[in-house]
Amino acid sequence: MGSRYAVRTLVLQSGERLPILLDSDTGSPLFEPTVYALTELRARNRAAATIEQALRAVLVLYRFADSHGIDLTARLAEGRLLKLGEIDELARQCRLPLNASGDSDPSVAASVLRLPSADSVWMRSGAAPMELDASSTALRLRYIRDYVRWLATDRLQHIERGNPAHAALHAESELVVRLLGHRIPSTAPRDFVGERQGLSPDARARLNEVVGASSAENPWKGAHARERNALIVHWLRSLGLRRGELLGIRIPDINFQANEVRITRHADNPDDPRIRQPNTKTYGRLVPLDDELSQLTRQYILGTRRSIAGSRKHDYLFVANGSGAPLTLGAIDHIFTALRQKCPDLPSDLSAHVLRHTWNDRFSELMDENDVPEEIEHKMRSRLMGWSETSKTASTYTRRHVHKRAREAALQLQRSIAKDKPK
Repeated sequence: MGSRYAVRTLVLQSGERLPILLDSDTGSPLFEPTVYALTELRARNRAAATIEQALRAVLVLYRFADSHGIDLTARLAEGRLLKLGEIDELARQCRLPLNASGDSDPSVAASVLRLPSADSVWMRSGAAPMELDASSTALRLRYIRDYVRWLATDRLQHIERGNPAHAALHAESELVVRLLGHRIPSTAPRDFVGERQGLSPDARARLNEVVGASSAENPWKGAHARERNALIVHWLRSLGLRRGELLGIRIPDINFQANEVRITRHADNPDDPRIRQPNTKTYGRLVPLDDELSQLTRQYILGTRRSIAGSRKHDYLFVANGSGAPLTLGAIDHIFTALRQKCPDLPSDLSAHVLRHTWNDRFSELMDENDVPEEIEHKMRSRLMGWSETSKTASTYTRRHVHKRAREAALQLQRSIAKDKPK
């Protein structure tokens, strides 16, 4: 049985993407979540993807309330919110993928989890539902906690301070918010087991072998799909781009004379027909292209891309097979799903973001080979990735390399100590 609730995104005339939480039975937006999204999230210039994430967490809260016969509005009027046992059960629900609780729309789960592979969260046949990782669970609980706090604050504004109901609800909300906070799992890395990593040299070679446009193992049929997907993998592994950055590239962004591409942010572009608009999360920047990547891209534009009906109606670089519409985020995910299914010997977590980690691993290796000082390396990496020089994001992508260097240093030290034995 499907969920009564769903998050849908409206495209306004201005091009703005506005996610809303709907009651699927009536087709109408839920009043409180809509006011919350407009006044607390949209008013603070939160991105559409952030609003969508928050509302999917609120969806979990409302679905939990329905399944347990909880009327949040009635409880607020009585100065009550959630009991301790209900908070514990809600926290448990937050650890499960949405489809494990009856949501029939796989895109809902894939959208909120933001994990490297849907295979890591789908239920296996005959098995108990797998749990989300700590960061996904923590994110849900934070959004729910913030929404509950907002609900209580909004209700308190309608009660006079001298009214005993005001003090009762204030105390209740403070307790519930605190208890929800206590159940947010720690996301601090305890070790390097299970962390997303870049591809090994063998996996990189295997991927190159499979995605070649003339490869017998290439999963796709048709010249356009084979050439386009090979080029997409080439772009991702060569530049370390995010999916949204790649799909936001327009042909005029590429300077073939200078061999460089401009990565720019086009938030809420009314000319972009995609509801889930791909976007650049970081700063705009110019990124150099080597001769091979530049030439392959030019060949794609003048060749198979041009042969697709509808591709000339817009100037986005990568187009859908058949319609020629701008390629979507979901289509990128399907490319890597097809690769994993066709070639089980490829890493099970292979994704666009794993290629971003791979690029950063190789960048670290290059910096070591050239004895680049750590401070300069940090500035160069941040420049190419679109981060500010003071950003700590680089540590997310350098952790594996630091671990590798620490391991090598530890072994070198052990060999040195072994030489200290008395003669």
